[in-house]
Amino acid sequence: MANFERMFEDFFDSVNGQSTSVALAKSASMEAMDSHPVMESLQSLPAGPQEEFLLQTQIRPNFGKHGVNDSPIGTHPDFIALEGTGTTQNHYTCTLFVDIKGSTRLSILYPLDFVFKFKNAVIQTCVEIIRSLDGHVHRLMGDAVMAFFGGNSTTKEDAVSDAINCSITLRAILEESIKPWMERQGLDAKDFGFRVGCDFGDDHEVLWGSFGYQNVGEVSATGLPVDMASKLQGLASKNQTMLGQGLLDFVDWPEKYSDIKTRDKGGVPESLPIVTPNLTDNEGSPINYGMRQLSYSKSLEFIALPRSFREKITGGTVKDHSQLEYRCFTSINEERSEYISASRFLGANVSLVFEVEARTANRLNFPLKVVFKKTNHGRATPENERDIEQEGQVKYINKKRISQYNKSIAPFTKVELNEATLYRGLHTMKCEVYEASGALLFRDWIGVMIR
Repeated sequence: MANFERMFEDFFDSVNGQSTSVALAKSASMEAMDSHPVMESLQSLPAGPQEEFLLQTQIRPNFGKHGVNDSPIGTHPDFIALEGTGTTQNHYTCTLFVDIKGSTRLSILYPLDFVFKFKNAVIQTCVEIIRSLDGHVHRLMGDAVMAFFGGNSTTKEDAVSDAINCSITLRAILEESIKPWMERQGLDAKDFGFRVGCDFGDDHEVLWGSFGYQNVGEVSATGLPVDMASKLQGLASKNQTMLGQGLLDFVDWPEKYSDIKTRDKGGVPESLPIVTPNLTDNEGSPINYGMRQLSYSKSLEFIALPRSFREKITGGTVKDHSQLEYRCFTSINEERSEYISASRFLGANVSLVFEVEARTANRLNFPLKVVFKKTNHGRATPENERDIEQEGQVKYINKKRISQYNKSIAPFTKVELNEATLYRGLHTMKCEVYEASGALLFRDWIGVMIR
């Protein structure tokens, strides 16, 4: 399993062919920097080939994605035929803008050789996280990255889930890997961060075409949701993702996992539920384009990053246990396959099996009490259960013998809960496990997305 806390350090070392054990001290002037021993160390560093897919091999398996995404920057592979032509094509996309905050000041504080290597490693990290979630990097713009999610072989809903999972993963690696690395190096990290804007546009709202000239141009997408992604990024607070109305409405994103942005105005919090400045239509009426801030802390409950990693950054809201495993399976035509939490959208009326498995060769105090609690979201959910955590379903795990002939205790024992997909949107199944003494051993959520 990948060590997410050391992920950026390992990546920086691989890209720059160096050890990062030397701390960088801040200096009041470039002359002082030039005389500092770290300058000599930096000048002697080999550039080294980039380990381009290193991060992908650590991130993609968590989301059930195989191989690597090696798509190059530039024209989306599904729209190459449009290059240098006057042809256009309507096709949906989920657009994501990532902007790095606070990197400009680094050029004042540290040698440019190091600033380049650090900023490039951060940009490369963004690129690889985007590609890890099957995004296509369209353009690098200074400290910003523009990407598209979706294509001919991806459903519209899955493009949205990939973009949201990408946004959450970006912040997790920023806060738990990049910033701690900066602090260990003695770098000024207080102003460093990301801002993300993300929005979805359906087929009739997005038009792809070749802009510019054949040798001075690019194939890109245009449409209100594409443009709004950039505006949403500009309106996002540091280390936050702003979701646009197109995305929120299309997948019926739960209010539980997003918030209305607020700002301080004369000591009083002011809500910002729409994109500002407010655009008007051809009749002069404001369009009141909605936006909400993705709730990072709540989303960490269900995202498919390692449970031990999420336990650390949620302060124990998620609770891991090495002897317990919680998984979900789909059952279609009696064929069972694992469904990774919130990794893709399922159709309606798909059978689900939630399974808790315990190892028995340990000091756990059996029987174990397992409590499953379901929460359904979305407009299609009946009002009397919408957004409400349902009463827990209780099951018990006991040690079992291997067979009537072999009296030895089986190494694993488990319980299952049967469910089925029904309402469109994101829904969750919380699982808590208690040992016989009543002590809480384990807590986690599996998110199920339904088309």
